[in-house]
Amino acid sequence: QINVYTLGTCFLKFRRLLGLKLEIIDPALYIYRFAAHLSLDEKANQVAMTALRLVARMKRDWIVAGRRPAGICAAALLIASRAHGFERQHHDVTKVLRVCGLTVMNRVKEFESTPSAGLTLDEFHKNDIEGEVDPPRYTQNRIREARAKAIADNNVELLTSGALDNPRMKGKNASRWRRPKNTTEHKRQYAEMYQEVETELKDTLEETENIGEPGTEPKNDSVISFRRAEQHPESYHGISTLHAEIHYPRGPNNRPVILPNQATAEELAAPTQKAEDKLNFEEWKTGVPDEAADELEFFFRSDDEVREREAVFNAQNKEYIETQQQKENDRLLAEAASKAKLEDEAAQEEKRGQYLKKSRSRKRKDGDPNELTTEEALLEVVRTRKISRKINYDALSNLFDDTGNFSLLDDKGKKEEEEGMV
Repeated sequence: QINVYTLGTCFLKFRRLLGLKLEIIDPALYIYRFAAHLSLDEKANQVAMTALRLVARMKRDWIVAGRRPAGICAAALLIASRAHGFERQHHDVTKVLRVCGLTVMNRVKEFESTPSAGLTLDEFHKNDIEGEVDPPRYTQNRIREARAKAIADNNVELLTSGALDNPRMKGKNASRWRRPKNTTEHKRQYAEMYQEVETELKDTLEETENIGEPGTEPKNDSVISFRRAEQHPESYHGISTLHAEIHYPRGPNNRPVILPNQATAEELAAPTQKAEDKLNFEEWKTGVPDEAADELEFFFRSDDEVREREAVFNAQNKEYIETQQQKENDRLLAEAASKAKLEDEAAQEEKRGQYLKKSRSRKRKDGDPNELTTEEALLEVVRTRKISRKINYDALSNLFDDTGNFSLLDDKGKKEEEEGMV
């Protein structure tokens, strides 16, 4: 089996090489799916709605950008379930969404640093905080640069005041960066190995550049790849305080943080990489070495070959393609029929409500007020038995008079009825 992280790395490299533009998957698409597996009972829909609002809030606060949707979905469901009174831990959602628990806790901590984390459940649903906060990684980098600048300026008071502590941590963990780190034997061996390799590379480079023709002076303008690190060697060793030594901060690449005034001209230059766009294959092939050009022809197909193979595929799978097209057409027809049925039922229900309101306004002249009239009894039968949805309530209203009885007798019938009563 192949490691998924290795596979993902290769996929991203191919995507960058070929200039493929892939749509980012919205984490909200997974909310209802995974909420059904958290045993939330009748509150599953309420928890899912809160999680959807959390995802929307995270988007505005730059927490979703550049993050995997599973981690965002897990953090939103964890926060929403706790807000509705469910005792859920991070391992409950990690088992369902199959993500790392540390990833979930990092997303939760990033949300805790936003103003929305201080709202109650009702306030979060009713109030919408305007504005947005800085991306989490941007904030962390600014804090590292502030620590590096304070160490370079020998500002012990600022370093020990707590102003540069991690805002995502609480208590002693917030000031953990000021405490000395325990160096393991494994790390010490690796540090010594890297130091030896660096020394050998520098010596080899100097010997290579100093070798010249007889009678020529050695070159002094050699460019060593480690020179930038030697420009301010004293600032990379940290600073000693009353209680401990504060080490110089390092970035995600485990290298010392470079301040703007320490950056090289190459680092300060604008990026030369073009924005993500469709790859011009013909232009890209011109930069391929000649010895690899022949092999490259077997890896990629031209537009004509793509059209030919597409025509062959359509001819061989004609029946399958027609079946799939028919299924898609049936699905669209079923959706249209269902939508029309819902609209018709809504219109019938609206007419029925208007008719009931009109019939209730009629006053009975005689009889028990709790007794149903002929009109109300017939309407109740129609409603309970669902005889038909195509009911003309206007015609039904003309069948009865103001008293709620039938009004179909003509003048002759009414006259005979009156004479019989006399």
